[in-house]
Amino acid sequence: MAILKEGINGPFSGKVGSIVGYQLNGQTVIRGLPKVVKRKPTALTSLNRARMKAVSEFLKPLKQVIDFGYRNIAPRGSRVGTFQAAQSYTFRNAIDYDEDNVPYVNPEKVLVFRGDLMEPLLLAVTREENNVYIQWDTVQYEYKRGILVVMAYAIENGQIWFDEGGAKISDGSFIWNLGEAASFASYPHLHIYVGVYDVVGNELSDSVYGGCV
Repeated sequence: MAILKEGINGPFSGKVGSIVGYQLNGQTVIRGLPKVVKRKPTALTSLNRARMKAVSEFLKPLKQVIDFGYRNIAPRGSRVGTFQAAQSYTFRNAIDYDEDNVPYVNPEKVLVFRGDLMEPLLLAVTREENNVYIQWDTVQYEYKRGILVVMAYAIENGQIWFDEGGAKISDGSFIWNLGEAASFASYPHLHIYVGVYDVVGNELSDSVYGGCV
């Protein structure tokens, strides 16, 4: 059953036959329900399903960060949401395959922030227990007004840490304390992503992969 929100000529929400209506970024969107296919999927279909599953599982814990990092890629009013935009990018650019041809998301190729600002020129990313030390080049970096945005991702645990505005891009270094619980014993592998954010202009850079620490 669907609900007519503004009379017979207005948008609807719900299901009518094989059509579903819903709201996305302030717009009413309709789509057809997926068809049930009973025949055995082809090898290519199975591979694409495995690719999509790998992407969805990798990005699912990052939804709030993706909402921030893709805000200008899929702004309000777009027909595609931020998470869908991140899925599309990751599906096209960040899939690799293991020795058994099983697809997985390569963390080095993922962008958790997207934008036109110049990316930070990283010099070093290291870690001592729950502290992550980040250094970047301020001499060659052309944009001086931004602040650093950073994310750490423990992929095995689905745990993330996110800091918006911990340092100015002109500082050149940042000591990021993740809290006492973020020990090597609990999270031995943290994937670090670094970007630049201009609060005044609401602009971002693409993220830069800082390595696994």
